[in-house]
Amino acid sequence: MIQDNLFNYKRFVFLKWALLLTLISSFAYLIDQPKINANGGTWLGYTLGTIGALLIVWLMWFGVRKRQYANETGNLRGWVSAHIYLGLALSVVATLHTGFQIGWNIHSLAYVLTMATIGTGVWGLSFYLRYPTEMSNVLNRQSPEQIVGQIQTLDREAQKLLKNTTDMVTRIVNASLNQHIFSTRRNQRKGTVKDCATEKAVHSLQQEMTRIDGLSDIYGNQVQRLRALKQLRRYYHMRYWLELWLSVHVPLSFGLLAALIAHVLSVFIYW
Repeated sequence: MIQDNLFNYKRFVFLKWALLLTLISSFAYLIDQPKINANGGTWLGYTLGTIGALLIVWLMWFGVRKRQYANETGNLRGWVSAHIYLGLALSVVATLHTGFQIGWNIHSLAYVLTMATIGTGVWGLSFYLRYPTEMSNVLNRQSPEQIVGQIQTLDREAQKLLKNTTDMVTRIVNASLNQHIFSTRRNQRKGTVKDCATEKAVHSLQQEMTRIDGLSDIYGNQVQRLRALKQLRRYYHMRYWLELWLSVHVPLSFGLLAALIAHVLSVFIYW
């Protein structure tokens, strides 16, 4: 038996609803013969506009609903599935509502923001399909704070091990102990750190072990530190992109809501 996921939830129930809405809207648009050019001011335009406005409000409500874990109205997987499919259907409904009449006005602004919000939603979906699970796996089911605690413990052990080493080894390892997860925001965006001091320490100690005895413990310490750093770097790299997406998608959503309100009010006042 295939387990429900975001796409096949209850045998694609929301995909079916989205396709039905799309087909009915498209068929109505094709058979409609308005006396003027098709636009949002015809009976079909008002109908599609009302459906689109209701969809926008409902889709934004998802942002509230997904934080109400105790709410028993459906489950989160079902809400996300509906959000995906009905959000895509909205792109068709909104386009047909405009009658392909785009200009420099508040009505077109609402449409552009609708499409931009849907577009960023698709962009974010690609992250949420992969990153949350990978973020959990890369930390081996631990929290970032636990990994940081491990690094702090390793650093204290390294300080003790350095008491009986050469000045060169001490200098190399001390530089490693001052190495942060990321030194700049750009490093976090790329997910890598150029000239990582801990990585240099591992390579240098590996070479020095052929000449100096008694470095196996400090070498093992630095290998563990580097492994923990790489875990955190991968985690915060993915988190960076998720936060960046939210910083784009959420403001766009509220901008869309404001434009939608202005669009509806202007229609009732001036038309």
